[in-house]
Amino acid sequence: MATIKDIAKTAHVSTATVSRVLNTPDAVSEERRRRVLQAIERLNYTPNALARELKTNRTGAVGILLPDITNTFTPTVIESFLQVMNRHGYNTLLCITNADPQLELEYIRMMNKKRVEGFVFLGSRCFSEKNDDFIEHIAQKLPVIAIDYLDKPSVSHIMADEAQGAYLAARHLLALGHRRIAFLNGDHTRYTTYYYKREGFLRAVHEMSADLSACSLVTVQPNYLGGYEAACRLFELPERPTAVFTAGDQIAVGVYRAAQEHGLPIPEALSVIGFSGSPISMSVYPPMTTVSQFAQETGEQAARLMLEILQKTPSAPQNMIFAPELILRQSCAPPQSGIPL
Repeated sequence: MATIKDIAKTAHVSTATVSRVLNTPDAVSEERRRRVLQAIERLNYTPNALARELKTNRTGAVGILLPDITNTFTPTVIESFLQVMNRHGYNTLLCITNADPQLELEYIRMMNKKRVEGFVFLGSRCFSEKNDDFIEHIAQKLPVIAIDYLDKPSVSHIMADEAQGAYLAARHLLALGHRRIAFLNGDHTRYTTYYYKREGFLRAVHEMSADLSACSLVTVQPNYLGGYEAACRLFELPERPTAVFTAGDQIAVGVYRAAQEHGLPIPEALSVIGFSGSPISMSVYPPMTTVSQFAQETGEQAARLMLEILQKTPSAPQNMIFAPELILRQSCAPPQSGIPL
């Protein structure tokens, strides 16, 4: 089994430099850090977690809690987060709460017993979530990062501006000439993410002086089946929508299937925009226009912020809000007068 001395010899650096790369990488030059990391990978080195814990009184572990892992955005965030943390010798505990506050509380307590050094909360949270005050209490002692909305002053946030993303999508459809736009959204009365996406959609309608009554704002289960069932109902209306904007790429995939079954070619008879910029948006035909939330960058930045807080003097919580990007592909076009509406 490789040791720190082996790493130092392979990378042509001192053992102290290897130790700094593992524990305080920002204190090492980029060139030396690169050589050490390459040596670690080449020799398949794994730090002895128990020995490090006994020596430093630190576990080298952080916890991630999320309501589910079924959407197409979350796995990329987690993967990029883990890659950065693993490179710096940290382990990650991952718990799925099923959006159950009691289960979330039990997992938080379990992770506290295992002495994790920080928490990440990923995914949509309800308004006035029962555990938010408890999480705020934890954030007084440990770094806590929310990759979503968690309105507590001690909690750091990393996420895309979802209201702006929805605004960009709706404005694009309106600029193309669509007025009968269906917005398939999750429950905006319970979840912050869907509340802000709805706000962005309404802002675009207002700024473009469009008639909101011509639009259809539909609450759906935020998944493939929710999008499919809602679209099937909408396509049976006497005046069906000419465009559909969805709060998630998975919802939009359901709309694609419904459009195909109803003989509505995309984009000739129906324009569609998704949300998240996940890989699935490129796996449908035609490729889907979508709002990118930068999943990989979000995970990487969350990890870097966690490391910065863990390895340096504690600082005030940080808010890193990405500007979303509307990725234009082939699923949108102006409404066609020659297509039956």
